[in-house]
Amino acid sequence: MKPFFFFLRIAALLDSLLLSYPILAVLEVAITGQLTAASSLPRLGIVLAAGALGALTGWLLDRMKHPPVRIVTLLLAAAPAAFFAGGCLYFLGTSLFHWALVILSLVIYAVGMFFATHSFDELIGTSFLSFTMIAYFLAAIIVWFCGSYFGMICEPILLIGSFLLFILLYAIISNQSNIERLMGRRHYDLSMLPAGMRRYNLLLICAGFVLVVLGLFFQAPIWYIVKFLLRVLTSFLYIFVLFFRFIIWLLVRPAQPDKPLPQVSTLPVFGQAQEAASTPFINVLFQWLALLLILLFLFSLRRQIWATIQKIVSAVWRLLKALFSRSVGKQKSASASSEYYVDTVEDLERDTVETSAAEEKIPTLRIWQRQCRDFLEAPRGNRSLRDGYLLILTWLRIHGAPLSPADTTLEILNKSLTRMPESPFSHVTERFNDAYYGELPLLDDDHESLARTLRILMRKK
Repeated sequence: MKPFFFFLRIAALLDSLLLSYPILAVLEVAITGQLTAASSLPRLGIVLAAGALGALTGWLLDRMKHPPVRIVTLLLAAAPAAFFAGGCLYFLGTSLFHWALVILSLVIYAVGMFFATHSFDELIGTSFLSFTMIAYFLAAIIVWFCGSYFGMICEPILLIGSFLLFILLYAIISNQSNIERLMGRRHYDLSMLPAGMRRYNLLLICAGFVLVVLGLFFQAPIWYIVKFLLRVLTSFLYIFVLFFRFIIWLLVRPAQPDKPLPQVSTLPVFGQAQEAASTPFINVLFQWLALLLILLFLFSLRRQIWATIQKIVSAVWRLLKALFSRSVGKQKSASASSEYYVDTVEDLERDTVETSAAEEKIPTLRIWQRQCRDFLEAPRGNRSLRDGYLLILTWLRIHGAPLSPADTTLEILNKSLTRMPESPFSHVTERFNDAYYGELPLLDDDHESLARTLRILMRKK
């Protein structure tokens, strides 16, 4: 295993085990009446050690060349857990809290065994993130309530630190999993990734996380800088406000009467009109003209405004629908309509044989390894190229390859390149096509290529 993939598996294991600390913190507050970093850190180490022991036990059992029967396997898996629990009770004591600590350690031991035979991103998903966030949120509320209203000694520093570490590891694992998922969706080999792309994403996430943490620790000076920048921006924008206020003042100010011209003579002139007060007609005209220009501007942007309103309403509706609807078992709409077309989708009845074949249960990796060993240990005369090819297809389905019953052998080969790029599966596919479609005889090299492919797959996880 490459060092980077080993790091990803360790990070995923630690990220899943950090779910135990909010439960441990609640147990400490409820049973012992206090939560201090000095006492919580060794207990958290015991729980993490149980998870690491479970992962090691599961890895050793999975590496056995000839696994025993199921009952013996269960006994071998339970023996380290029993010794670990007995040692904890012997050295720590048999109080109520220590029994709760041992039970929590056994649960984490089982989680570690789960990670030994699964990929690093199989458990780390959105559901796991939501559940862990809720657990940390509830633990923080309980710790704060007990410290504020009951006067208990509650130090949340370790709770905050474990939560930040959980978020960092989840971001790293999610990013690396998305890279592999995008490459697999386009049927690209992972070796085609640009050099250093994984490490670049890793450093970018760590740098962003460090900046956020530094912002939390130095929030006072940062807040002063932000307030200063906001004042500068507000002062700059206030210039435009004053300008618009001046324009409005010019439009709505009352009209001033014109000063009379100096009279040359005081004698009245025949037919001279009496001076009348000027009316604010020009001001009203400018106001209506400005309103008309605004209406014309809005009318010219009517399509963009309507499209923006539709997008906002649609986004809010999708968000509310996602929050208040169940995601499991959600049925797709049977019809789709638009302004330009109306499309109706009809579900055709499927044959029961095809339905049962499509819903066939995929065997576990351990069962597949046992079948593969039986196939390789059988004499060459009893081996069938079709049976070996089906074993390869089963391995691809176990590891999540998007295979369908309608795929041809070449399509299956293209989908398998990202999961076994170094195996001679291309030669096996070519000889399979020649034997079953071209009716050509099998060669000794065909069985050797098939056996070499299966051995490579048995070494991969």
